[in-house]
Amino acid sequence: MTGYECAGCGVQRAFHELLHFRFSRAFQYNPLFVIAIPFVLLFFVLKVFKFSAKTSWFYRLSKSKLFFLIVLIIVLLFSLFRNTDYYKSLF
Repeated sequence: MTGYECAGCGVQRAFHELLHFRFSRAFQYNPLFVIAIPFVLLFFVLKVFKFSAKTSWFYRLSKSKLFFLIVLIIVLLFSLFRNTDYYKSLF
């Protein structure tokens, strides 16, 4: 509607390219999504293997407001950056 690309634009196409092992094309569609996948997988693995004891670093990190604030700032900065002429000239 606005003509601007959000942080999630291109995620479906990037996921499709990842399923076909075309990593560079996936990165062109949405680099933030491609970079975030290993971190999300790490979170799920740690969650499955019960690293969520209240004294563990993983539990403290996943419940931290600062962590979610940092993730939100990264997504917002990526949204701003992807709408610049410099970003469009890269890809």
